[in-house]
Amino acid sequence: MFPVLFSIGPITISSFGLFLSLAFIYGSFLVWRLARAWELSEEKVLDLIILTFFGGLIGARLFFVALNFEFFAADLFKIFPLTKYPGMSFWGGFLGGWLTLFVFARRLKFNFLQIADLAAVGFLGGLILSDIGCFLGGCGVGRVSSTFFAVPVVGVVGKRFPVQIFEALITGLILLKIWPMATHFHNFGKVVSLSLISLGLVKLVTEYFRALHQGGYFLSLAMFGLGVVMYYSSSNKSPIVDVKLIL
Repeated sequence: MFPVLFSIGPITISSFGLFLSLAFIYGSFLVWRLARAWELSEEKVLDLIILTFFGGLIGARLFFVALNFEFFAADLFKIFPLTKYPGMSFWGGFLGGWLTLFVFARRLKFNFLQIADLAAVGFLGGLILSDIGCFLGGCGVGRVSSTFFAVPVVGVVGKRFPVQIFEALITGLILLKIWPMATHFHNFGKVVSLSLISLGLVKLVTEYFRALHQGGYFLSLAMFGLGVVMYYSSSNKSPIVDVKLIL
């Protein structure tokens, strides 16, 4: 749609870059609000936010490079200039961020399930804005569609299903349902597990509408399964009841 918002001399502001920055700010704000509500160390939480963000960013880039290695193989320096050779993977970002969170939450002496609940809320908030940026920037495009709301995308042929906007809207609804739970007393791990279950289902559905499938079905099911396992480890209730309330 609008991969470049504007340019000031040699400086180019991309829509995806701008919304990725906004996603980080909004997600960090949500985590900070919850950290204050649960009386956690704001300084340590901020450190963990920054570490997790960069861990996710590195994971997103490396996963994308691995999936498209034939493009980068001739010149590995193409990996680093993101504005010239863009490309990020949601699944790489999720895995990189999750691993970073797990490692540094323990080092900073947090209860992992408690801090994962906070991170899940921030992740949902950030995903909404990053999806919008992806829509404007023309990444993660949908399949060719003849529906009245299909849109043209720069660099590809034919009008496409706006899967990024569809995912952003559903994720927003999930966040609205998850937020009250996160701000009130709950078993640690319940928020993150229900977030993973809900998001896994959403990703499973939206994968059908994407133009390219790079393991998305398998990874969506893996995310859903991880959420179910975490839910049962933190609660004796069936997760299906809570998921129905969220969706």
